[in-house]
Amino acid sequence: MDPMVLDLTQLSGTGKHEPRNVRAFGNSGAVPFEEMLTSSMRQVNNLQLESDEMIRRLAVGDVNDISEVVLASSRAQIASAMLIELRNKFVEAYQQLSRITG
Repeated sequence: MDPMVLDLTQLSGTGKHEPRNVRAFGNSGAVPFEEMLTSSMRQVNNLQLESDEMIRRLAVGDVNDISEVVLASSRAQIASAMLIELRNKFVEAYQQLSRITG
């Protein structure tokens, strides 16, 4: 794999990509949207905590390879940016709905 290409499935840190479905009417086996959103927010928080820990370890000299710190920091930054963009889309959708109904 090209080292310059970022595999977005690696953002969770596990390297596994498990597709999830939004619950559809009558589909009891799907993951509810609320759980999917909560899980995603937890993953972003965990990436932030991992990044903070790696930076702390770098500061005290416990890191052998600085690229690990850069990678952890980049994962956290990308995940945060994606979550913020998702929030912005929700706000925009809410505003559009309130204009339609109001």
